[in-house]
Amino acid sequence: MNNNEVLDHNGNEIEIEAFHPGEFLQEEIEARDILKKDIAKSLDILPHHLSEIFAGKRNISARLAVKLEKILGISSHYWLGLQMEYDLFIAKQLEAQV
Repeated sequence: MNNNEVLDHNGNEIEIEAFHPGEFLQEEIEARDILKKDIAKSLDILPHHLSEIFAGKRNISARLAVKLEKILGISSHYWLGLQMEYDLFIAKQLEAQV
């Protein structure tokens, strides 16, 4: 068993589909009742770019992760970890298709 496997009660691996960290970011912002335009301004990005992050069309960079940590109090390592896991998931899917 590798560290990323999730097992059911019978010990069988459960396939969990990764999600883009932008989805979690959007949920977090909405849960805190922060306006998207305000968070975009705080992050020093265009609102359109924030929407692209939410949609998974833009990734969370190290610099953006640091800004998110400062604004939301969620570790930059957490944001980068989510992005890395998502990137690895996509890479493995693409490799499996070859």
